[in-house]
Amino acid sequence: MLFRPLLPDNVLVAEMPPAQADPAFLHAEELRRIERAVDKRRREFAAGRLLAHGLLDAVGAPRSPLLPDADRVPSWPSGVVGSITHCQSLCAVAVASASAWSGVGLDVEPAAPMDEALLPMILRHAEFARIAALPPAIRPLGGILVFSIKEAVYKAIYPQCRVFLDFRQVELAFEGEDGFVAEVLVAGAHPPGQARIRGRFRVAEGHVASAVLLPR
Repeated sequence: MLFRPLLPDNVLVAEMPPAQADPAFLHAEELRRIERAVDKRRREFAAGRLLAHGLLDAVGAPRSPLLPDADRVPSWPSGVVGSITHCQSLCAVAVASASAWSGVGLDVEPAAPMDEALLPMILRHAEFARIAALPPAIRPLGGILVFSIKEAVYKAIYPQCRVFLDFRQVELAFEGEDGFVAEVLVAGAHPPGQARIRGRFRVAEGHVASAVLLPR
């Protein structure tokens, strides 16, 4: 499993390729959200919800549709925090107790170099040198790795703060073999006392994966 090594045991994780998801097993209210979507979008949405329902059952959460709110953030049951991510080839979901964690963020991307023309929109000046210092095996993926990490950070903090950030409003540094610290540069866009957010990443199985947990 791609994400399992990145998260502690008290965070439940599930994964599947979106192509294997059958929207027919969704709640009726969930199915209505994608009734006009193309097949690819329908299966991505279904994969996330079906995985989430399995994890929510495992923690004893009430069975109910997992619908997006006005900001398109999934409305997790009371007492639970979670995150859903998908790319064309993989969907992953994490669920944790809100008594232990205040937020969780996942992101998965294909392990392919990013178009260099996009890098100035994603990377701050200091980050160019930081990806140049990555191990040679993953250095060509530095751009997409930074993109993924910042997406995971945003998914962890946005449900609490509801402040929109662009990629250059977070600055990233790497720690050790698979760690990072991301500094949120906009006041009010992060939970109190958590302007510097740590997490872990992994490049494996043809994907780049990033995970963030915010302590309670």
